[in-house]
Amino acid sequence: MKWLKFWVKETKKPDSSFDLQLLEMDFFCQLAYMAAIATSGIARSGLFYHAAKLPYIAARFFRRVDFVAKMFNHDYSQACRIVGEKTKEPGIKALLLRLSGALSSGEDIAAFLAREAMVLSENYGNSYERRLELLRTWGDAYIALVMTSALVTVMSVVTMMIGSVTASFIISLASLTILSTIFGAWFLYHTAPRESVNHSLPHRSREQELARNLAKLILPIGGIVLVCLLIMKVNIGLLLIVGSIFLFPVGFVVMIDDNKVSRRDDDIAAFLRSLGGVMRAIGATATEAMGRLDFRSLGILKEDAGLLYTRLLANITPYGCWDRFVCETGSELVNRSVRSFWDGVTLGGEPQKVANEASSFALKISLLRAQRRQIASGFTWLTIAMHVVLTTLSVFVYSVFVTFYQLVKTLMPGSGAMQSMPSMPTFGLFAQGNMQLDLLHFMVLLIIFMLTLANAFAIYSVSGGHILKLLFYTALTAGISGAVLISVPPVVGMIFKMTS
Repeated sequence: MKWLKFWVKETKKPDSSFDLQLLEMDFFCQLAYMAAIATSGIARSGLFYHAAKLPYIAARFFRRVDFVAKMFNHDYSQACRIVGEKTKEPGIKALLLRLSGALSSGEDIAAFLAREAMVLSENYGNSYERRLELLRTWGDAYIALVMTSALVTVMSVVTMMIGSVTASFIISLASLTILSTIFGAWFLYHTAPRESVNHSLPHRSREQELARNLAKLILPIGGIVLVCLLIMKVNIGLLLIVGSIFLFPVGFVVMIDDNKVSRRDDDIAAFLRSLGGVMRAIGATATEAMGRLDFRSLGILKEDAGLLYTRLLANITPYGCWDRFVCETGSELVNRSVRSFWDGVTLGGEPQKVANEASSFALKISLLRAQRRQIASGFTWLTIAMHVVLTTLSVFVYSVFVTFYQLVKTLMPGSGAMQSMPSMPTFGLFAQGNMQLDLLHFMVLLIIFMLTLANAFAIYSVSGGHILKLLFYTALTAGISGAVLISVPPVVGMIFKMTS
């Protein structure tokens, strides 16, 4: 009865529980893999067996097909039809039903899968580009939203100097700015395409290993230092700068790795295509063909490919050499494309056709990610500039307000002075004591803190990549906020002294 429990467990999980964007990319990769290994003329049972073993979300559907065919003694065309009719995701459902028809009619499965992979490549590219356009639009909207809400708050603070205000009014202004900032950052994250950039294999690239070790060492120390500084009641600006100092090394290493991973993603398609072409031309193995390649043409993969070739010549198992090659690149795209190439060649596929299928998938994904990086680059600089302007303006206006308050308080030291000048107007918060001033101070600090986190998260949402990139962007925004909090008040004080 174990097989029945397995089937019930599988069918009870709703397709809607998946992230549809991740499912779409996984399905594209799944078809590219199946098209690559199908060139070997593998049997249907072997094709679905290898497709079911893939660690992708989309593999679940082919796992069901393989299960139904073997457990209920159906042929694979009927199993595809049964699973397809139960599938709720329309794209996968349509593909399984078309695959059922192709299998039952005797159509060449390799040609069918290659054609479907090409169609899905176009569909995925169009969907990705539409999300990029939406992301570009919402990036501009985020800048306008945060700028508007922050400037409204700043101008409202200016009006407090001449009008009567309440604590609820100050809290409402702060809540408006904070909520609009959080909403904008969240919507950017929701709009951005979902994709796996870094693999999750046991071994990673040198930079990823270094970043992980640094995070284990530096972040706990930084937390302890910040707690000690809080106990000592040091300046908030200094706290932010110290926090950014501890976050920056980890984030900087991750950014270096992200740049290298992007370049490897751009070069892996050419490497596989060249290797497959040489293998077909000389009719040799991958190791022999690699000896004919000019590694200088491989870009950033020159060192990795050279190390792979050295390991292959040392008679280390080819699977272990390729696995180590993938691990050290740190790229999920390299992982998926190399798996398609190596499994297809190992199963007896024609090297050139296998390489074309694997490289087409890698090239499509790398080109789409290049468009995203272009959008992210402009948004990053614009957001950093906006953060500098808003934090400086907020602290500057507040510092002018406090300095002016102290000046008025010096001119009118007591109630007797106020009574002796009955015609003297009372200025908003100046006439309400220190409680509202303290509340205003808290509001300004809270807004700056939220801008620091939200802007860093917004930049990460647009750029994507490794989660630790968020530490780099947080270090930038926190360092800017801390520098503004420390440097602007003395500047305001100097301006007042020069004009007095």
